[in-house]
Amino acid sequence: MKTKQRVKMVFLDIDGTLFVNGRIVPKSAAAVAKLIENQIPVAVCTGRSVIHAQHVQASLGIPYGIYFNGGLVKAGEREIFSLPFSRDVVRGILEAAERRDIQAIIHTHDHAFSLRPIPAEYLPVLASYDFPPIVCEPTMAERLDDIGVFQLNAFMTAEWDDVFEREFPECYVYRWHERAVDFQRRKSDKSIGALHLLSHLGIAPEDAVHIGDGGNDIGMFRTMGYSYAMGNASDDVKRAAKRVTSRADEGGVADALAELGLV
Repeated sequence: MKTKQRVKMVFLDIDGTLFVNGRIVPKSAAAVAKLIENQIPVAVCTGRSVIHAQHVQASLGIPYGIYFNGGLVKAGEREIFSLPFSRDVVRGILEAAERRDIQAIIHTHDHAFSLRPIPAEYLPVLASYDFPPIVCEPTMAERLDDIGVFQLNAFMTAEWDDVFEREFPECYVYRWHERAVDFQRRKSDKSIGALHLLSHLGIAPEDAVHIGDGGNDIGMFRTMGYSYAMGNASDDVKRAAKRVTSRADEGGVADALAELGLV
């Protein structure tokens, strides 16, 4: 049954929520369009970089974005909050990866690049996660101290996860593929970025909903007044959310928003 709620802000994860099998789910896209028509603020809330998320945002007309799992927040072109890595950590991780012949990708607020060519064996991994083209720019090694780095990807197997977390306690390793991880700031969480955006908009967290499917959505589930895990989420993610909706490919976002009375 559809019930009237007081939700004033909607946060949406991308992968496994809005975006499945290389496309935005049409039923959910239509629901987002209705939200925007009804003047309800909507933000993507993702581990993706800005350039990795912008085509999804543009196609849906979503003006707000929380990227790098809370490390960067933007309202249109305006930057609301920014929490890049320290320069020493960036240098340290890249040097440790180089010693172990681990390929890395570097993300700034508007750029993604590698310092050496990415082996062809990893290109299908990137393609399966809708990554933008990664340019090899070895000369950027000289500029690392001058740019804000928000995330590093590394192609490595699971036995390295604990090794890097011990060596770099400022970071945590988020594994998104059996051969690939993100390095993220330990103090970064989607909910931190979301709280900055809510403050900017003058909306209380208890009046917001987050819909997502991954472990990096749990902080949002605990912080927002309303939360939905996708039907395709793991059991631990479902347990962390207040409600569970249908699968992403079935239009779970649209079904959650309908249950909230927003569409």
